[in-house]
Amino acid sequence: MSFNDHLVLAPIRGVTNYVYRNALEQTFSGADSAIAPYIVTKHTNELNKRQLHDVLPEKNLLPTTAQILTKEVDQFLYVANIYKDFGVKKVNLNMGCPYPMVANRTKGSGLLLHPDKVEKLLTGIKEKCPIEFSVKIRLGREDVSEIKEIIPMINKLEINDFTIHARYGKQIYVGGVDLDAFEECLPLLNTTPCYNGDINTVEDFKAYKARFPQINRWMVGRAGLSNPALMAQIKGSKFNEQTYLAKFIEMHKLMSEEYLSMDNAKSDYLQKMRGHWLYFKDIFENEHKVYKKVKKAKSIEHYNDVVEWIFEQDLNPDFLN
Repeated sequence: MSFNDHLVLAPIRGVTNYVYRNALEQTFSGADSAIAPYIVTKHTNELNKRQLHDVLPEKNLLPTTAQILTKEVDQFLYVANIYKDFGVKKVNLNMGCPYPMVANRTKGSGLLLHPDKVEKLLTGIKEKCPIEFSVKIRLGREDVSEIKEIIPMINKLEINDFTIHARYGKQIYVGGVDLDAFEECLPLLNTTPCYNGDINTVEDFKAYKARFPQINRWMVGRAGLSNPALMAQIKGSKFNEQTYLAKFIEMHKLMSEEYLSMDNAKSDYLQKMRGHWLYFKDIFENEHKVYKKVKKAKSIEHYNDVVEWIFEQDLNPDFLN
C-alpha cells in the first residue's frame, strides 16, 4: 500500500539538531523533511553560531527548514538573508513556543494575544523575505478565538505553508489536543495546514487521517523521539526486537561519533546525550532505571558502560510491530 502523505520531524530545542536528524535518516528513516529548532534573534544581531550552522544544506541529509523566534520584522529578515546566503531554501516563523519565559516577551505563542503585532510581523516578512516563508502556530495562547483572528491575515498574505499545533500555549505540553477547535479552523483557511499534536502511535495517525482526510502533511514531535521508528511505522515498516535494536544501536553510534568530533566534544558530550535519553529511555521497558543510570554517568567511559548495559534490556513492546 502506497503512502502519499508528507511527514515532518518537529523542532525540539536541544534535541532535533542535524546530528539527530541525520542519524534518524540513516537508520529508521521515515521523515520526509524537518524543521530545525528555533534560533533566537537579538537587537544586536548577535546569533548562536552553532544553531545558525545547524541548517547548512551540506550538513543535512533531510530537507530542513530553518526556524526563527522573534517579534521583530527587521531581525527576522536579517537572519533570513544569512540563511539565503547559506543556500537554505525555507525559513519558518515560530508563533507556537508555549514556554512562559518566551510567551511573556510577546514571542512564540505570546504573539497570539496581539493580532495587531502579528499582522505587522507577517506582512513585513511576507513582503521582503528573501526565501520561502512558513509559519508554525498554536490554536491560541488562551483559546481558539485568537487563531481565528489571525487566519484572515494568513489568507490575505497567501501563506500556504502553515502548521497548526492543536494545543493552546497555556497548556505547554500538558493535556490533550483540541481536535474540535482544529476542525473549526479548516473551513476558514484558504490552504490546508500541516497538523501537529499527539501523533503518538500508528493508531493515532490512522484515527486523525480518518477524521481529517484532507490533511496530507503531518508533524511528528515528542513521540517520534521516544520511538524513532514511529514515522517509518506510520509508512508501513515493521520491526521486530532484533531489527529495532540493531537500528537504534547504529543510530546511537552515529550520533556519538558526530558529537565527539566537534569542538569541546568531551565537555559537552554527556550533557547532549542526557538530553536525548530523556526520550530514548522510553524505548526500553525499565525506562526509569535506564535514565537514572544515564544521569549518574560522570565520564564518557562510565557512560559507555551504562549504554552497553542498556542495550541488553528488554524493549518496550508497544514500539514493535
